[in-house]
Amino acid sequence: MQGIIEILREEHDEILKFIVELRGKCVDFMEHDTMDMEYFRNAVSFIRNFADKAHHQKEEKILFQAMMERLGTVAINLIQHGMLVEHDLARLHVMELENALNAYEKEKTPENKLDIIANAVGYCYLLKRHVDKENAVVYPYAEKNLSADVMKQLDEEAVRYMEQLQNS
Repeated sequence: MQGIIEILREEHDEILKFIVELRGKCVDFMEHDTMDMEYFRNAVSFIRNFADKAHHQKEEKILFQAMMERLGTVAINLIQHGMLVEHDLARLHVMELENALNAYEKEKTPENKLDIIANAVGYCYLLKRHVDKENAVVYPYAEKNLSADVMKQLDEEAVRYMEQLQNS
């Protein structure tokens, strides 16, 4: 059975591949005025269903919750004032990206084009930095400071969460 940290890191790899592709689509849109609306709609769906629902929710409901309950003020500050703020900012970028896509479908103005690119690229920058912080700081901190018993429990919770998502 994979552990929660290994699962989360593998999901980060998928998210990083996705943001490289998303940036490429933004460049195409900017340079060649080629808007692949289906791609951008699917990107919003991927972010909401995989990056947020599957990945961020697993962090928030399982790992981060355990860290805040068991590791005190440092963990609470790291999670509440860092990771959760960034998760919410990512959600804002996605909401604004979707609004910009809707506006662009109605009226293909330079401003609407700019809003699509700005929010998509903003999301990409945010997630790249966010993934780096989690991989380099948050996950090692959890691995170092949470007991083996707690980590085993979190591993099991992560597997159950993933099974629930697959069955819903």
